[in-house]
Amino acid sequence: MKSSIERIPVQGIIAAAGSRTSALTEIGAHGPECVAEIFLAELVSRMSLLDEPEDPAVVQWDLGFADNRIGFVLETGTGTVRAGWAAEPDVVVRQDLPEALQAVFGPAGPHQATREMFVEVPGGRPGLDPGDPLVVRHASAVRAAKLVRDVLSGPRLDLAEIAIRAGADKWGTHWYTDLYERYFGSFRDHPVSVLEIGCDGGESLRMWAHYFSRGVIHRLDTQPGHGGGAPRARIVEGDQGDAASLRTLAERFGPFDIVIDDGTHVSEHVITSFTALYPHLNPGGLYVIEDIGSSYWPSWGGSSVDLNRPDTSLGFVKTLVDGLNHQQLVRDDPYEPTLTDRTVSGVCLHHNIAFIEKGVNTERGAPAWVSAAGPLAASQAPRRRGGASTC
Repeated sequence: MKSSIERIPVQGIIAAAGSRTSALTEIGAHGPECVAEIFLAELVSRMSLLDEPEDPAVVQWDLGFADNRIGFVLETGTGTVRAGWAAEPDVVVRQDLPEALQAVFGPAGPHQATREMFVEVPGGRPGLDPGDPLVVRHASAVRAAKLVRDVLSGPRLDLAEIAIRAGADKWGTHWYTDLYERYFGSFRDHPVSVLEIGCDGGESLRMWAHYFSRGVIHRLDTQPGHGGGAPRARIVEGDQGDAASLRTLAERFGPFDIVIDDGTHVSEHVITSFTALYPHLNPGGLYVIEDIGSSYWPSWGGSSVDLNRPDTSLGFVKTLVDGLNHQQLVRDDPYEPTLTDRTVSGVCLHHNIAFIEKGVNTERGAPAWVSAAGPLAASQAPRRRGGASTC
């Protein structure tokens, strides 16, 4: 039997977490137990990037919905979750399920009016040795309670810190995290849909799932998977060089707000992916090409001699810059603007990475008489002596 994570579209839960009324409706539609299971899976996923207690602790979740109480037992350290009630929990967390749902899936804000947290293991008894099992258990329980608090309402980590903890190469190996913060900051608190093309062990998938706390993350990879247990992240098996399979993927999981190409970096594949996926990028979205410096490497389909070849990844991006200014080009024949001419609204290049913005690019060009005459023609026109020149 499929788990709740596999059966229930998490996008609906994320959207509903924007308000208490919508959250109540969504919980009623799917059942509080199923929604609680998704909530706890998300919680465990976020805990995995934080400093967990050295010794596992048993956390009893007591989640309320209407007149019902739903019990789940979470063991920190192992991340295991089971339905039910623990005989002797180390920590008890009690909260209304709709508010708990808003705390993990909703926009930033105070979501702890109904939350109660108790460390059940007594501490502070005089005369006990620091190595006494009761002292050790109490310390572990306190750390577990802090971990829960940090996940639900603690300070947010910046992307560099998340990348370090996830083991992603966006920081350190590359200097991408500061750029991503600049371009993705306005997306962070929204229920975005993100597609990343990649071939690592899933570290960046975990990073993006943690950064976009309300986002749904898909990763195209050569190996199938689920994305490390996060209910909002999944690995989709596919080949970025196969345009037909890319279009099928986009029709199934798109449209996307962000697409990140961190795949093979072979020029042919980069261009194929952009051509297939860009039509499925939402207006206002961003298409990112990482490690675009491979465009200069002949063994990767690039060139360090002919820098403007349109069949190299960077040469292709340069054609997008020309398309961005297609209204200014002087042409002898009528021209029908392409999709990218009309909708690429910005091309931002940094060392080894390109950000392509999708929007509206229909600003009118200069009048024909400006491009026909121009300042050069004016400078060559005869001038009268003793007075100002006239046009």
